[in-house]
Amino acid sequence: MTNDPARITIRRGGWDAPERSPAQERFYRELMAVERLPSAPEIAQRLLVAINREDAHARHLTALIVRDQSLSARLLRLANSAFFSIRTRVTSIHHATTLLGFARVRDLALGLSVWGALEGKSPDARRWRRLLWTHTSLVAATAKTLAERTGHDGNTAFTAGLLHDVGKLVIGLRLGDSYWSLLDEALADGREGAELEAEAFGCHHATVGGWLLQLWALPPALVDAVALHHEPLVADFGLDLPAVVAVANRLVNATDPASGVARNQVLDEIRAFAPGLLSADTWPEMYASLAREQHAVAGIFEG
Repeated sequence: MTNDPARITIRRGGWDAPERSPAQERFYRELMAVERLPSAPEIAQRLLVAINREDAHARHLTALIVRDQSLSARLLRLANSAFFSIRTRVTSIHHATTLLGFARVRDLALGLSVWGALEGKSPDARRWRRLLWTHTSLVAATAKTLAERTGHDGNTAFTAGLLHDVGKLVIGLRLGDSYWSLLDEALADGREGAELEAEAFGCHHATVGGWLLQLWALPPALVDAVALHHEPLVADFGLDLPAVVAVANRLVNATDPASGVARNQVLDEIRAFAPGLLSADTWPEMYASLAREQHAVAGIFEG
């Protein structure tokens, strides 16, 4: 498990980025320079306005999303995946809103629009984007399942899962192939990428993701979940949204894709943190089901 040298604190109001060291400040300025970083997607900005409007209506949401053909196509493909277990084929954004509900479609559109805004062009960037989407969509589905099992909002958990590694996209977009090479090195050495990031930059991608989502003024609940997903599991805070995403991320990272079996060390950590949440016997079956569902949306950002 990785502890970020740019130490994160949890307060009643949510995540607060600590004061940055000089090295972290330089890294922040390099990554977050307005003239270099894509602005928040227009559709995301409009969706955020809709989130805060009491009179927001499904009709307005549909009109916003259909303006973006790529987003519409991706959302329909995701809505028709087994992640959402809809028995009839979803044929339009209006249809999706009717079947899935206003909140779920809004949150999916928000997550997908952020992903769509952070796209590298090099072969390594495209390769890692595919790998990250596979991981991210599995984490999102796992978070949704765990949230619903514990009486939490599965919609928000799914969106938080989609966004939890967005910091990697930001770093890759700004630093280019040198960053993807660092992640390749982590894979080859059997280390967490977050560890190498912390050594190289003084903070890891979870902090960077928190910076971005704060800069773009996304909902605090999503900022918290993204920024805290590599923090130790703390029983005092219970199974809140950051903990759900953190558990989902640990599970997916610790699981052998061929067998669906997770490392005992991680399972023991999760059982100690949240007794009864998950057993070693049920996880392989759950993982196999989620992996089958993920395969249907594997190429959602290609083409």
